[in-house]
Amino acid sequence: MKMRSLLALLPVATLGVTTLAQADVSATSSWVREAPPSADVLAAYMVLKNPDSSASVLQQVTSPDCKSVEIHQTSLQNGVAAMSAKDSLTIPAHGHIKLSPGGYHLMLMGAAHPFKVGDSVSLVLHFKDGKTLAVTAPVLKDAPVHKAASAPAAEQKPN
Repeated sequence: MKMRSLLALLPVATLGVTTLAQADVSATSSWVREAPPSADVLAAYMVLKNPDSSASVLQQVTSPDCKSVEIHQTSLQNGVAAMSAKDSLTIPAHGHIKLSPGGYHLMLMGAAHPFKVGDSVSLVLHFKDGKTLAVTAPVLKDAPVHKAASAPAAEQKPN
């Protein structure tokens, strides 16, 4: 077959192939708070770091371990803590966002089974630019205590 014929087939050969670009954002210190066995709602926390020169927008989070995941923020309204769902979360250029108890966090709803300490939850973060980031967050009883210089990184797999 001539080279021209092979090159002509190249667009057809790539039909149906989907590539997910790797996110520039990284996740560290991820964890999920252990909930009572009867609870099917959990909360996930982490630090999202954006080394890029432009902001990155987290639009959706999915998990094979839960029916749905929502981005939430806890805030004080008239002295009372209130939680609200957010459509997205912007990680500033050259900056970071900390998802932590009492602030931004991920609500994991419809857990596939009770998660206990030692288990892990798989999350896929979907960004506005089409990039994704897979994160595996360990289930812990309480927030981990990290020394600033030696905080362990979350296991993450770019897609």
